Amino acid sequence: MRRWSLLALVVVLGACDEGGESTGGGGSGGSGGDAATTGGGDEGGGTTNPQGETITLTLESFDVEPGTERQVCKTINLPAGADVNIVQMRSEMQGTSHHFNVYKVLEGDVTAPVTAEESTVHDCSPAAEQLNGTAAYIFGSASPERIVDMPEGIGFHLLDGQRIILEQHVINATPDVIQGGATFDLGVAADDAMIEHHADIMWLANWSIFLPAAQETTITEHCTVPYDVEVFGLMSHTHALGTHFSIEKWTDVESTHLYDSTDWAHPVYMELGPALSLSTGEGFEWSCTYTNTTDHNVMAGQNSTDEMCMMFAYAYPKDSLSADPIQCNKPL
Repeated sequence: MRRWSLLALVVVLGACDEGGESTGGGGSGGSGGDAATTGGGDEGGGTTNPQGETITLTLESFDVEPGTERQVCKTINLPAGADVNIVQMRSEMQGTSHHFNVYKVLEGDVTAPVTAEESTVHDCSPAAEQLNGTAAYIFGSASPERIVDMPEGIGFHLLDGQRIILEQHVINATPDVIQGGATFDLGVAADDAMIEHHADIMWLANWSIFLPAAQETTITEHCTVPYDVEVFGLMSHTHALGTHFSIEKWTDVESTHLYDSTDWAHPVYMELGPALSLSTGEGFEWSCTYTNTTDHNVMAGQNSTDEMCMMFAYAYPKDSLSADPIQCNKPL
């Protein structure tokens, strides 16, 4: 019998594949939120790692017509001059944005020069590369500005020239044309920084969503990790019908409550200090509660009128410098 216990902690997000066990790969579509800090990494409070140069990537301005929404992308080669460890990430957005997301390409020639078409802001299917496993989610924000600092000794490792995908979803509920656009600053670890582990974001998504009209519905899933990890941050993602999101540490013996958020637009980002340890075969269980106030059924999808149920965990491998990013998409 599984036992339930309650423990006040701050956690990260992750992802896994069908069948419950996470696999190396990409994810999609998360967004940054309000900070709730208990130590560990710092949501904008100043990095604990010595920092050198800053690399700025730009998603140029684009128009969004009244009463519409646009999801746009742009791919860029990271102009680093050498492989780098990123110890701070900062975004600024314009427009009434649903989210701004960043992915690193994982498969193929990951440093191949981008084409003129790829490097121009264009309409796209959000998180397409994450969902098919060819890219990994490394940053997300639902706020006009967000800063994330890594814990001491931890950095996101990126290759010189690595293909980076910038993605923004802007909703225009006004009677006028508005503009989207974003800048993304990456703080590079200084030469004397001691980076001991490379971080990635675990991507965990439940796509089995069916919300009957005018009803409250709760859905729950769990995924496990394929190798030992240390988790230093947690965050959630739903759309507007989401009213409550909870996360538990899951084992085959017990579950420990970690996280709650009731603000779909600005979900809580919880930091763990010390980091939360997950051994191989352990993982996360997450629940999404919705109140469908519409007169029609709602299902999973990528538009703002569809729904999502996703959690993200900032983590690093316990016993190695690097490991494949973890993702879990159910039932994909």
